[in-house]
Amino acid sequence: MGHYDTEIRESERKINFLHSKIHETFKSRDESKHKFREWEAACKEFHSSYNHLAFPGGFDGAYERILSGDTAAIEAALCFIEVRPYFFRSGYMYKDLLRKLSKAPLKGNDLNRYQVIKEAYLEYRANRNT
Repeated sequence: MGHYDTEIRESERKINFLHSKIHETFKSRDESKHKFREWEAACKEFHSSYNHLAFPGGFDGAYERILSGDTAAIEAALCFIEVRPYFFRSGYMYKDLLRKLSKAPLKGNDLNRYQVIKEAYLEYRANRNT
């Protein structure tokens, strides 16, 4: 595994916690103005935190950084697809990162790591449909 594994796992936990707060407060948001503000605050906290929690270095612009050869972004992407965290929209991110990494300037060990993950993903897809 890579450099960002612990950060990705911790962010996964935080995103899931913040997302659960939205669902919990949603149930009672129509009971009072106070409950509505609690739900609003939960939504605001989730949305304001998501970008920096979803991907090391921030999710905004991550694909561009990967394609440009930014070594930190490539390492973060490889760690992300190795760890395969589970949180809101992480499955879409996983697939997009696989595609972006296939076009990124990978070398040496980074290329080997990517190929191992890509082969495992393709095998999973093939076995899933049988």
